Amino acid sequence: MARGARPEVPGPREPLSRERIVGAALVIIDEEGVEALSMRRIAARLGVQAMSLYNHVRSKDDILDGVTEFITTDMRMPRRMTGGWEEGVRDIAYGFRRASLRHPRACELVLMRQLSTPTALAPVDTMIAMMLDHGFDEEIAVHVLRLFISFQVGTLLQEVRSAPGSGREGRAPEERLAARTAYFAGSGFPAVAKVAPILAVNDHEAEFAFGVELLITALRGLAPVARD
Repeated sequence: MARGARPEVPGPREPLSRERIVGAALVIIDEEGVEALSMRRIAARLGVQAMSLYNHVRSKDDILDGVTEFITTDMRMPRRMTGGWEEGVRDIAYGFRRASLRHPRACELVLMRQLSTPTALAPVDTMIAMMLDHGFDEEIAVHVLRLFISFQVGTLLQEVRSAPGSGREGRAPEERLAARTAYFAGSGFPAVAKVAPILAVNDHEAEFAFGVELLITALRGLAPVARD
């Protein structure tokens, strides 16, 4: 399956499988959001009765795990990272971001269910193994993982929820920027007013890059000292 592709969704007469059911679920999520997903909606998309889905999946939660697995697999993370740990952190961070944003309406689902299945645990194992391979303490490696996940969840959810199509855009981007700048400038808070033109801008890619590099900078202080 090509990178970034959806699982194939069958026509009405094609045999059901877990992959096809997950594919239909992902199409519904992409088009309408996770809240629109139900066994009945999936069955209607596939042209079958809802009860027939249970021959291939255990429940709606099982389907949601399948969607998470598909997007996580799309990260294409190796089991072991080569090169230095700093580049490894960058590769994992940006790989996770790219895979999540290919299906922005499923992004929150992936972020919240990422430890639910063996497939979804694969990038977690990659991250921890990379830290241990470079001599980081086991406890520090777990702390870094949890900090990393929290950073990913926060930045990606903010990006997805403020993206066009999220229902919050209303006006043209230039109008929204001008309105936000004016709001902060006239807020009555001196520090907020001083940085109003900067605070009004939401450059999610730049913010993500800043956070990744800040995390790497902090980790340098915890990295084992290289011995000659």
